[in-house]
Amino acid sequence: MLYCKVNFPILNKMNSIQKDIRLFPHTFKKKIYIVLLLLILIVVLSIAKLLPFDKELVKTFVANAFLVALLLLALTKDKDEDELTIRLRLKAFTSSFIYGVVLVIVSPYLNLLFGGDFLVEKSTTSLLFNMLFFYFYMFYLMKRSR
Repeated sequence: MLYCKVNFPILNKMNSIQKDIRLFPHTFKKKIYIVLLLLILIVVLSIAKLLPFDKELVKTFVANAFLVALLLLALTKDKDEDELTIRLRLKAFTSSFIYGVVLVIVSPYLNLLFGGDFLVEKSTTSLLFNMLFFYFYMFYLMKRSR
């Protein structure tokens, strides 16, 4: 019998993409959750006025640290990471990016429609929070429905 090896370039490209994606190990999640809990503790102590720092300084630090922690959490492997999980992760990132772009385009019109100003500045921090939370929501829904 003669066997013919068929080469599908797109499959080879997908395999190389999956090898190129480097995520943090699963054990990294525990450390990130500890950081998130510490940030929540800082917020509570700041609200209770037990920290001697400026409120705006604490707000900026916590928001930036929270964003970094959420990003690192999004880039951390699941316990059982396989090809389907990587595909779902990429779909969730894509949908999160599209959500962010649509939010930036549509929000001025919604503000105008509901009696606000057309040119309301939305901070990049709130946009990134929205996009990351949308990513986690979409990734959870896709993993649950597989």
